[in-house]
Amino acid sequence: MREYIKRFIGVYDIRSKNNVLVNRLWGVLGIDMLVKASGFLLIPFYLMLMTQGEFGLYNYIISIIQTFSLILNLGLYISVTKYYHSHSSSTERGKFLFTIFITLSVFIVAVIVPLYLLGLDYRIIKFLFSTTFAYQDYRGLILLGLLVSTMSFTLNSYLFTSEKIRQIKTYNICRILLINILSVIGLYLIDSDSVQIRLTFTYVGELLLLTFFGYFAMKEMVPEFKNKLMRSSLKMGIPVMLSSILGIVVNFGDKFFLEKYGTIEDLSNYYLAFSFASIIPLIFASFQNVWLPIFMKEKDVQKNYEKTKRIISKLILLFMVLAVIIWIGFQALLWLHFIPIKYSQVTYILPILLMTQIVASIVPLFSNYFIYFEKTQIVTIAGIFVGICSLTLALFLIPVLNVYGAALTALISNMLYLFVYYYMVVLIKTKHLASVTTL
Repeated sequence: MREYIKRFIGVYDIRSKNNVLVNRLWGVLGIDMLVKASGFLLIPFYLMLMTQGEFGLYNYIISIIQTFSLILNLGLYISVTKYYHSHSSSTERGKFLFTIFITLSVFIVAVIVPLYLLGLDYRIIKFLFSTTFAYQDYRGLILLGLLVSTMSFTLNSYLFTSEKIRQIKTYNICRILLINILSVIGLYLIDSDSVQIRLTFTYVGELLLLTFFGYFAMKEMVPEFKNKLMRSSLKMGIPVMLSSILGIVVNFGDKFFLEKYGTIEDLSNYYLAFSFASIIPLIFASFQNVWLPIFMKEKDVQKNYEKTKRIISKLILLFMVLAVIIWIGFQALLWLHFIPIKYSQVTYILPILLMTQIVASIVPLFSNYFIYFEKTQIVTIAGIFVGICSLTLALFLIPVLNVYGAALTALISNMLYLFVYYYMVVLIKTKHLASVTTL
């Protein structure tokens, strides 16, 4: 397995026993993939223990939480990745982490407290749901989910950037496997609202894990707030946050308009297809978490670019093979009745979403350069362009083609992102190399 990873990467000296990227991949990626695969295998149990409507509603709520958590995070998880190793001493890194923590905490309180006290969250939910939704029953759980998810982005970034491999392994096992198993047991034993039960086990479990593993970050902090560090971190992170706001149209728009123009059954079919297709970005996310800190440390831009091209070509091949396996696997589960026949429409939606996720997994390899060159404002500009295109596509395609319109909207939008990012990276790289040559 270790030698296979070396051949797959093909960008480092495979004779070196101390190959940093390979060792991290071997230590983190293998177990991360195994854990996430285990969580995926529990999907048939969720389909048996939840109605089609409950499955669709749960996933729609999760999408809302994840989307708004990215905004509340202020993009500071990116700042952690970029600036953590720029501080040479442990004291300076401790001050940096403390500044990030205080900045994020104050912002969350400043937004969430008035939002909930004034009842503005009810207006947001009314806009997001076209059907009657007993939001009051889920209000506390959604708030918990927002808080936990927002902090988890930064914690995850810290664990990878600080290279705490053992903690990452344990965190991933508990986060994916333990929470999923407990959720299934809870759904089986408790005769109540399945959506509430699953949300409770998910986010109470996430809170406990955040508290435990957050200790490692807290232990490293030095309680001294630095205004300069706050300004530089926000300068890096806010454009990412603005991009997340614009990204709502691209990453959440397909579900939003499908909820408006389709039925809850359409939404559940779409989310089931999305769950199977998301195996690809889940695997890529593990790779990206390992790759990004190393990418940031490389000073040779041309060398980084060559490595990126090799990785992209191999990832595309790997993901195409994996996409075929996923589709065949779904067909087998459907044929064996592990997945109810009422989800048979997923057969036709899944190939489009698999292509979408392959494209979406390549995009971050180019967006890494905007962090590298500290030009995250490009992400915002690109987001405006792609967001307008995505909104137009959704308004035209989803009312007519329903779930297929949603899938095509997601595919075309991510292809636009890939084209724009690739063009901008080539432009920035060429300009940078030209300026270095003249010096």
